[in-house]
Amino acid sequence: MAQKDPATLMMEATLQSFKHVKDALDVLQNTQKIQAKATYKGLTGSGKSRYVTEMAEQLGSQVKVAEMLDLTRGRINQLVKSDKNRANGK
Repeated sequence: MAQKDPATLMMEATLQSFKHVKDALDVLQNTQKIQAKATYKGLTGSGKSRYVTEMAEQLGSQVKVAEMLDLTRGRINQLVKSDKNRANGK
């Protein structure tokens, strides 16, 4: 039985490592999505508006927020532009 050359072994090890990292990142992303949705559902209308606006600023995109919270882009836009989106509801 012929042995694999060191470059092939290194490539296989690297690819396996990338797969493990991707799997770990997928788990982390799923956990964050669950936590974000739970937080959103627990807030009042004004709180939801402020929460979504802050998330959009942090993530840099309303589309990413919509995907994370499983809401439509229109709903995210509505929350960001809402009059309720003021500090302490004032």
